[in-house]
Amino acid sequence: GYVSVMDTLAATVRMPVMVINGAATGPTFTVTVTYPTEYCGVEAAGRLYQHIKPAGLTGKLIILPAINMQVLQHRTPMFALTQSVTPSDGQMLAASFPGDPNGTVTDVLADYVFRRFVNASSFHVDLRGGDLPESHLTHTIFLQGVGGPTMDDAGRAMGTAFGVKYCRESAPTIFDTKPGSLIYEAVSRGVASIISEAGRGFDTQPAEEDVQAHVNGVLNLLHWAKMLQGPATPPAEAQSYLAAELVSVRAEAAGIFKRGPDRGALVKRGERIGLVADLDSSVLAEVHAPCDAVVHEMMPRRVVMRGDTVYHLAVVTGP
Repeated sequence: GYVSVMDTLAATVRMPVMVINGAATGPTFTVTVTYPTEYCGVEAAGRLYQHIKPAGLTGKLIILPAINMQVLQHRTPMFALTQSVTPSDGQMLAASFPGDPNGTVTDVLADYVFRRFVNASSFHVDLRGGDLPESHLTHTIFLQGVGGPTMDDAGRAMGTAFGVKYCRESAPTIFDTKPGSLIYEAVSRGVASIISEAGRGFDTQPAEEDVQAHVNGVLNLLHWAKMLQGPATPPAEAQSYLAAELVSVRAEAAGIFKRGPDRGALVKRGERIGLVADLDSSVLAEVHAPCDAVVHEMMPRRVVMRGDTVYHLAVVTGP
């Protein structure tokens, strides 16, 4: 059903909430989608609710499939969002935690979610699918250096147990896990929390493989937390860890960007990974990888300015 978060002349905010109470008592696990324009996470959240039955669950599973409904509702051909921000106040929910009950729409929404759900949980995962201009590597993000060794160990264990090929260790200086992010605020208060990423944000029809990566990952976490019986599904490929800092690759000329490798491709230092061309297809500049890495994001924009980011690469630090 829906809960009322705000009802004023300025804004009416309702949020969908799905709750599965298990047959036996146990931990509370909350699944959120802070970027409702990242449709893979939204789709996966709904499928999880249909898939998991109370009889087989220990504890409570809370699913918030689209925290910010304004963002979901305003990604339309008539009002195309260019960023995942709240239309009412222009703020990004993902950077607004723990929120403020007396603030703007985004602040109130962040406070409601954090205080009533995430901060009262034992475990939390935020499902993401690549923002609007991104083709995103499938991986997890876990935070280190916040909350002490116990939380570091829990974050690494969750990031690994999710079961995808790549796991990215992050830090409080990185945008996705800095103070104000949901994962930072959760971990700093003792709630084990990670982010999962899988999807092409520009695609309004999520690819099945990306949706299933989220679904299978959450099921693996529930097995890991002993909220579902039996072992987790082992990873299909050997897992590798990624450095926290991403390497940006920028266009060196203005023109038509023609990409090379997509997300997940391994590239070598000096390898040509794209080019910028004129309308007559003459090459204005080549795009080269500055290091050995895996493609973390490919930015599928067509027309670029000099200096625009066209790739983010992630350095593999080891198995």
